[in-house]
Amino acid sequence: MIKKGIIMIVWMLGALTSAAEDKYHISASAPETVTLGRQFRVVFEINTRSGKFIPPDFSNFDILMGPSTSYSQSTEIINGKISSHISYTYTYILQPKTVGTFTIAPAKLKIKGQVIESNALKITVVKGAASPATQGNAPAAGSSQSKITTTSSNSGLFVKVLVDKTRVYQGEAVVVTVKIYSRVNLTGLEEVDIPEFNGFLKQEIPTPELRSLQREYINGVAYGTGVIQRYLLFPQTTGDIKIDPAKVVCLVRERVHISSDPFFDDFFGNYRTVRKTILSNRVTIHVDPLPAGAPPGFKGAVGTFGLDASVDKTTLKANDAVTLKVKISGNGNLKLIEPPKVEFPPDFETYDPKITTRINNTVHGETGYKQFEFLMIPRHAGKYRIPSVEFSYFDPSSKAYKILKTPAFTLNVLKGDQTETGQVIAGGGQEALKYLGKDIRYIYSKPIKLKPAGYTLFGTWKFYLVYILSLFFFLLTIIIRNRYLKSKGDIQRVRNRKANKMARKRLKTAGQFLKKENQSGFYEEVLKAVWGYLSDKLSLPLSDLTRETAAETLKKQNVEKDTIEKLIRVIDQCEFARYAPESSTGPMDKLYEEAVSVISELEEKL
Repeated sequence: MIKKGIIMIVWMLGALTSAAEDKYHISASAPETVTLGRQFRVVFEINTRSGKFIPPDFSNFDILMGPSTSYSQSTEIINGKISSHISYTYTYILQPKTVGTFTIAPAKLKIKGQVIESNALKITVVKGAASPATQGNAPAAGSSQSKITTTSSNSGLFVKVLVDKTRVYQGEAVVVTVKIYSRVNLTGLEEVDIPEFNGFLKQEIPTPELRSLQREYINGVAYGTGVIQRYLLFPQTTGDIKIDPAKVVCLVRERVHISSDPFFDDFFGNYRTVRKTILSNRVTIHVDPLPAGAPPGFKGAVGTFGLDASVDKTTLKANDAVTLKVKISGNGNLKLIEPPKVEFPPDFETYDPKITTRINNTVHGETGYKQFEFLMIPRHAGKYRIPSVEFSYFDPSSKAYKILKTPAFTLNVLKGDQTETGQVIAGGGQEALKYLGKDIRYIYSKPIKLKPAGYTLFGTWKFYLVYILSLFFFLLTIIIRNRYLKSKGDIQRVRNRKANKMARKRLKTAGQFLKKENQSGFYEEVLKAVWGYLSDKLSLPLSDLTRETAAETLKKQNVEKDTIEKLIRVIDQCEFARYAPESSTGPMDKLYEEAVSVISELEEKL
């Protein structure tokens, strides 16, 4: 028995080694044709549990479920030969969005530095019913897919819109919870349609994604319950405000009976996924108006609040900035709170407040704070008093208005640049001030030049002088421009004028080659300078220029014979040197001087 056990262990190790040596591969399968509105499965099969699986893009389809994974391994021993097979599958339940032919790109498997791809899938989505053979993969034992139907809500599956209170004051927060109840095999939510909440200011409460249901008993019956979403609502009008029903489309897994024998159904029963549409109850909120007797500074704040204020300095110089911070914190309609009114001293320069908001939306209401930072700049020295800031709100719990006040602040402003000492000034408006720091205008003592009333420049000698000068400069500009355009249009004249400049530029380049003892570059630049100069001056293209044509044309231009011979000698020496270079730079220096000399002589004659 021990010997047989050892042999069996050796066989199993051999099977595992053989499986490890197999080549990794991934395959994809799906129906070629599906019907619009029906589900189908896409299955990716991998022969290893290692590596990272990367699914393709399913943008043309709705993912109803997935990926669901399964794993299987089998080992066979036939005539002493051991074989092992590992299968790891990823299954997606998809539904097409529209009719057409779509391609699902290959899935990828990253393993041991390799990237392995599956086959691509081509799926055609058609309208109407399709034959069972083309409607999807063959169902596994114990399950099946069927056309999704739509039914109304029932006692086993329903959704509710719950509110923490049904009678509130205008501006008081209402917590709304959309909650689902189920006694069926609920596999997912396909669509959730939340009402608009007309008549309310809506704030969403962060709600975790619904992944599982919690057991809850209602009238002694156990339900699986889950919160879909929570909101904070602040009523903006009075009277009865109705909240429309919420609509939820659920995916429910139901058993399909294929036989009259209960035992056979329990053992071989099929399942189908059915779409059920359920509607919530309609909710009515009665909103009472705020009671009469609101304080003068009331701006609609409802809740429970606290007030705090501070200044960053109480002693400063004129023209320095100081900041007054007013912080309102608590629980209520914080987002709707407006900046409080602050009475600043008359000659304080002020700006719009900087508003900082830190608000959390919870089932207990809208909590946090709103801070207003008022920047102000005193322009004169003195002692100034900033009166207390008032904030009023309505408290629903006590059903009364409340007023909060901050302490008053006294600022000691010292004398700064170009300021005068002031007196103790109480807060007030500054609408009438237009020139801060310039309320005293001194007498202007310098002489001024007076003009007769009704005096105008038109018709005087100055007017006509300016008119004549403007016309003269206008005509002069036109004449200069026409001459410039005419000279630019005479290409021959332009080339003739620039010939000497271009020749000297090339000779300068040749001089640089001479210093570097670069014979090839030197002779080439000298030839370009000479031939380019002759072409521009004689208005002959380079293709027509030869020693003979150049000498003949120069002779016609009354150029001296010695100058022509010197020119031909420079050309001959350059061309000879290009093909029979010398090691010494002595001839190059002499040739360079002759080239400069002959071009200068030609420039005087032409």
